[in-house]
Amino acid sequence: MQKIEFTKMHGLGNDFVIIDKRSNEIEINDNLIQKLSDRRTGAGCDQLITINDPKKKDADISIDIFNPAGDKAEACGNGTRCVAKILFNENNEKEKLKIQSDAGTLIAKKVGDQISVNMGIVTTEWDRIPLSKEMNTLNVPIHVDGFDSGVAVNIGNPHVVFFGKSIEKINLNEIGPKIEQHHFFPNKTNVEFIEIVNSNKIKMKVWERGAGITLACGSGACAAVYAGWKKKLIENNAEVQLEKGSLHISIVNNEAIMTGPAEISY
Repeated sequence: MQKIEFTKMHGLGNDFVIIDKRSNEIEINDNLIQKLSDRRTGAGCDQLITINDPKKKDADISIDIFNPAGDKAEACGNGTRCVAKILFNENNEKEKLKIQSDAGTLIAKKVGDQISVNMGIVTTEWDRIPLSKEMNTLNVPIHVDGFDSGVAVNIGNPHVVFFGKSIEKINLNEIGPKIEQHHFFPNKTNVEFIEIVNSNKIKMKVWERGAGITLACGSGACAAVYAGWKKKLIENNAEVQLEKGSLHISIVNNEAIMTGPAEISY
């Protein structure tokens, strides 16, 4: 059996197997991803992430993000914070990192004992999400009992956000895959259900594209705050409450800045 060194990490329960390919070239294939991701027979994770040498001179590293089935994800906020923690642990003097992903170059900074990541520009333009046809992205006509029409957002990856009075009764296992694979979304989509506590605090449940129910989603939290702000439901600076803690999201010049913890499991 092949021995592979990895670090298991999580951001508020959203967990990752992280393989550092800078010093050990390991072939990453669907079979390996599926074995490591399996929670009964492997390490178990929502995504597998590889740390790679940078593709551009001005970056510190590049990352690749894989869902349990083996398909790639463009962006992952919690995963990016976890990778940043590894690099900050390697060099305590560093205050800022440039991390290349398929969603672009992400800037990570230390904020006390937490990590902040600028996830880049957020957009609601229909063809950049992308949607299968032009429509009002602030009122995507998908009906979910107890929730408003969806808000379609792209933050390096696609999301649709629904606001309602209570997220406790939503059956994510039933509704999540139906919306993820809805014909409006040619590349499928992540799905967030939001309950507003006040103008600076929301609660969120998430169905991640390619992963299913996860305890947290950094890009989803960013998409939710941006969507709520665009709909004039909340401020552009909000706490997103998840099952194991909170992320803090600020929207500045249409860019989403996410701050939260990153922990090494083993």
